[in-house]
Amino acid sequence: MNRHMFVFPRLTLFCVLLMLALPVRAEVILQYFQMPWRSLTQKMPELAEAGYNAMWLPPPTKASGGLSVGYDLWDPFDLGSKDQRGTVRTFYGTEAELHEMMRTAHRFGIRVYFDNIMNHRAFDVPGFNESTPLDIYPGMLPEDFHLRVTEDGFYRKWDNTRDWNDVWQVLHLGLSDLIDIAHEVGAGGWNHNHGPYEGAHHPGLSFVRHPDNPEYYAYDPEGNYVGFGNVTQEMLDNNPEAYTEDVNAYLIRAVRWKMDRTKADGLRLDAVKHVPPFFFGEPGNDASTAGYVGGMQLQFNKTRGFNQHLSGSPNYRETVFNTKLPRNDAMVFGEHLGEPPGFGEYISRGMRLKDAPLRDHLNGILGSPWGTLSGMDETGWNPNDAFANGHQVGVQFAHSHDSDFAAARELQYAFYMTRAGLPIVYTDGNFKAGTLQDAGGAFPRHANTAFLGQFGDNRLPNLAYVNEHFARGYQYGRWSDEDVVAYARVDKRDEGWGVNDGMDDRSAAVMLFMMNDNYADGQSRPINPVFGHESGVDDAYLMNYSTYGGPFYVWASEIANGNVTIPPGGYFIFSWRSPEPARQWTEAGGNALEIRQDGEIPGTVSYLRRDGPDGDAQFNPHGLEYRGFDSQEEADANPYRYRMTVPRVTSGTNLTFRAHVDGSAYNVLMKLNGGVDLNHHLGMGESNWGNRDRSPGNANDTFLGWEDTEFDKRIW
Repeated sequence: MNRHMFVFPRLTLFCVLLMLALPVRAEVILQYFQMPWRSLTQKMPELAEAGYNAMWLPPPTKASGGLSVGYDLWDPFDLGSKDQRGTVRTFYGTEAELHEMMRTAHRFGIRVYFDNIMNHRAFDVPGFNESTPLDIYPGMLPEDFHLRVTEDGFYRKWDNTRDWNDVWQVLHLGLSDLIDIAHEVGAGGWNHNHGPYEGAHHPGLSFVRHPDNPEYYAYDPEGNYVGFGNVTQEMLDNNPEAYTEDVNAYLIRAVRWKMDRTKADGLRLDAVKHVPPFFFGEPGNDASTAGYVGGMQLQFNKTRGFNQHLSGSPNYRETVFNTKLPRNDAMVFGEHLGEPPGFGEYISRGMRLKDAPLRDHLNGILGSPWGTLSGMDETGWNPNDAFANGHQVGVQFAHSHDSDFAAARELQYAFYMTRAGLPIVYTDGNFKAGTLQDAGGAFPRHANTAFLGQFGDNRLPNLAYVNEHFARGYQYGRWSDEDVVAYARVDKRDEGWGVNDGMDDRSAAVMLFMMNDNYADGQSRPINPVFGHESGVDDAYLMNYSTYGGPFYVWASEIANGNVTIPPGGYFIFSWRSPEPARQWTEAGGNALEIRQDGEIPGTVSYLRRDGPDGDAQFNPHGLEYRGFDSQEEADANPYRYRMTVPRVTSGTNLTFRAHVDGSAYNVLMKLNGGVDLNHHLGMGESNWGNRDRSPGNANDTFLGWEDTEFDKRIW
């Protein structure tokens, strides 16, 4: 069965084929560290193919030196364009290279979340002695930090936090020997740990922090938003009272500048528990733009031109927590590894939290004969796994740049990438960092994940595919005991569209996940699969989509009767068989997705795809003969890489995209460059530009950029 569409305008080409009946926008966040921006730009086709549709990248701002990975922040207004700290570039590249990486990511439909530092600066102390300037951190002075003042008027750091159960210490002492910012000045004007003794108070400072950089400001002297780059030096010089800030206002302005300058889709907030909750915004007020998170969301909307939300009233948090809605807010998730302060204090300010309690719990039970999975088929058993307004608020991770330990890592990833919530996969691109002094080992930690199917291990790309197609809707617990956990995903977003009103669970079921934590023996249980399991007409014929056992079919009744054995230390993922490329066509040498230019199939271009130097010398996730090279000898001479061949389109006019799919496909949708109009000239799709060109929160385009196609012919 063929479907096609024509394209006439000049376009940068990347299309995604969808053969499901429902619009799907699941999300797997790839934490990708250790990669220069230029190298990351080149990886975008691979990441999109593998199914990663969001990235968490390291801090992009200038740190204390060119070799720093970014957490010892020096200047939040330097993305790799200023000659300071002995370098123009950051560890990851120049600002121009960052912008090119962002443009490429967005062309491939990949969201980008940067790591963000607001708790501290680097290790250097302003005014440490007579030769150390007081303003070594641009825009800041010693009174902005928690510092000890010596008898001769110099400054020293306080201790790192000594007692993690003492909230005052967590908020007012150091972290990893980094110089700590006094955010509490915004709640009364006083620094609560600055002076000759611990706990001494000192008035906070307010002044014009960038008197020579009007481009860092976005409001005119009357308070009207004019955008960054439109404030003049004359405005700044003649109206100092309008541009005077305390340290918190400076930090909020800096994060707004970053959101505008980088076009980021969100931020991961570092060390939020070391910053007082009030700094981030008002609790429970979805319409508030106050505080750090509120200011960031306001700028995201202004930069993107979003001015309306799904609720019909201002709401700057709804799609942070409800990922089933079209995203019209910046994603925000914070690092909070344990109370105190309480998790809820930060969630209520509009951020998700990395789900450290869930990770720690699984580290304690998976692979252990005394552990139990009882209760793990349901969500909401810990604060970060709980639901805010009906939506899960945790961000699930097995390991990260800070911690490389993950018990039964393969099961943790399967669990996170199939259940409700946002999952993270961590990689260093197989560029393993060296040991960092006082870091307890390598920093960033070694990832050792086959995120692109390295070493013949395709579990993570397979799970990314499953997440994209099946890990949607609500999670229904099915079974849990000492060794086995099972749950279903049921998606009723189709309900109420006039065709599926009152749909039952069976009709809405999209996935059944079954996991066995017993590494010695396979396990079977009588699990209700939701899909329907009565013998005969109501029985469902399901396929296993996991890499365990390969593709195979079972009747839902066999699962319900306990006749399906989950492999030791493994898992099954069952769903309806999705439409696939037409086998007759592909076996005859045709491509499932075909591009024609002026009626002709275009030529091709080949390029190399590389793994990192500490990765897979036989890198070949697609199983290409000779890894895509012309001979085994050529392949042997090119370790850690394979050669990929793709169509070479030389013009964006008179193009035809054709999909060859099997007869079970109900329809085929395509998307180009995130939603360019492709088919209105065919009399198909949304032709009202007023509907198409609105923000995701109020667009009337049901499929949000996915384009319908025209049926061509059936080939028997």
